[in-house]
Amino acid sequence: MLTLGVDTAEPIGGVSLFEAGILAEERLMGEPLRHAESLLPLIDRLLEESSRGRGEIERVSVNRGPGSFTGLRIGLASAMGLCQALGVPLVGVDGTVAYRSRLPEESRVCVVLRSRRDLFYVRWFVGPRPNEPVLLLQQEELIERLEREKRELTLVGSGALGVFEQVADHALIRLAPDEFLRPSPLTIARIGASDRQGDQLYEVEPLYVEPVLA
Repeated sequence: MLTLGVDTAEPIGGVSLFEAGILAEERLMGEPLRHAESLLPLIDRLLEESSRGRGEIERVSVNRGPGSFTGLRIGLASAMGLCQALGVPLVGVDGTVAYRSRLPEESRVCVVLRSRRDLFYVRWFVGPRPNEPVLLLQQEELIERLEREKRELTLVGSGALGVFEQVADHALIRLAPDEFLRPSPLTIARIGASDRQGDQLYEVEPLYVEPVLA
C-alpha cells in the first residue's frame, strides 16, 4: 500500500512516500513557512522522482499537530482535497506520538516542539504511552519541571536542543540524536500506513493546544 505522508505542523514542512519493503522516501521544503506555495509541487516532485503517479497513492497520512495554526490548516486541507479527488482514506497522526515512536528503546521521553517566542509544546511519555496531554509551556516553567526529574529522561523534537542546553548539567537528562530533532514526514507515513482505524476523512481535526500559564 503506497502511503503519502504530509507534515506541515512546523516551520519546515515536508512530504514522504512509504510502501513497506519497497519504498521509503521523504523530501523537506527548502525554506521555512512556505507550506502554501511548496506543498503540492513538492508532492508532485517526489512522485516523479519515485516513478509514481498520484493515481497510485492508496492512503494519505497527515500530521494533525500540535503545531502552527496556519501550517496545520494548509496540511489538513491539502490532504483532504487529495483524498477526495483520489477516493482514498485519510489518517491523522499526533505529531508528539510520531516523535516518540522514533526512540523505541527509551523508557521515558519528553517531546519538545517549539511554538513561538518562549513557548513550547511538551508531552511526557512513559514507554510508548503519553503520561499526560500535550501542554503549551513557557520556557521557564519547562526548565523548572525538567530540573525536578528524578529518573532518566530523553528529550526529542525540534525544540529539544535549545531546552537541553539549559539543563545539560542534569545527570539524568539526555538529548536524542540529531536526526530525531527535526520533523519526519516519513514517520508520519509509516504510522498512517499501519493504522487500522479506517478512513478519518470527515473526523480528523487539528490538535490545537491552549497555554497552561499561571
